[in-house]
Amino acid sequence: MNPLQVVPVWCWWLLALALVGGGQQLRVIGLQGDLATERSAARDAGEKLAACRETRGNLLVQVGEQNQALAGLRLAAEERQARAAKAVADARKQAEGDYQAANRLQQERTGGDVCAAAEAVIDRELGL
Repeated sequence: MNPLQVVPVWCWWLLALALVGGGQQLRVIGLQGDLATERSAARDAGEKLAACRETRGNLLVQVGEQNQALAGLRLAAEERQARAAKAVADARKQAEGDYQAANRLQQERTGGDVCAAAEAVIDRELGL
């Protein structure tokens, strides 16, 4: 008699079913571990994505504020430049008479001492 025939066929089927079921259960347990790892990685990636989006929003707000500040500085610089140009033009108008008098002093030639000649021309310009 064959030793395999000592055990009834239904026991062999039960043993085969237990082995296959146990193997499948081990496989499922391994896949559940992999699934838990992947879920954890996906959750971490989601948290990183949320943090990046929040940082991006903050940076956009800061860039907007900086652009407004730059626009204000640019406007202030243009206003200062316009005021400076007006002040230069006003100063030129006010100094025009003095420039003409200085040019006449330089062009006029008188004999004698240079200081005395300059004094005479200045006195004449001032009406003294």
